[in-house]
Amino acid sequence: MELVLNGQEYSVRTEAGSLTSSIEGMLPLTLKLSRSADHEYYTSLPQTVSVDGAESTSHVKAGWIYYFKDWNAFALNFKETDIAPYKVYVIGEVSGGIERILDECGQSIEVTIRK
Repeated sequence: MELVLNGQEYSVRTEAGSLTSSIEGMLPLTLKLSRSADHEYYTSLPQTVSVDGAESTSHVKAGWIYYFKDWNAFALNFKETDIAPYKVYVIGEVSGGIERILDECGQSIEVTIRK
């Protein structure tokens, strides 16, 4: 999977499983994400996805993409933090130091995700 932000392409090493397959079935996809909680950008996906067999965590890492089932949200994190009692599902890791760029962005960003 690839993620494009500000004209720069980043590869995403995705976790295998139904979550990734569900998201890949929607691609290509352009999303407007809003900054939240000083550690992530997020938005709702246009369709719900399956999380069967996906790994969940309450500890998010910088430069990783997660799915929050309760809000059908795609989240791109730029700071490592503990979000307990919430849990998110791991989609994958973005290459190339995207977290440094995200930390300097404004209140919203637009990303394109493609295969």
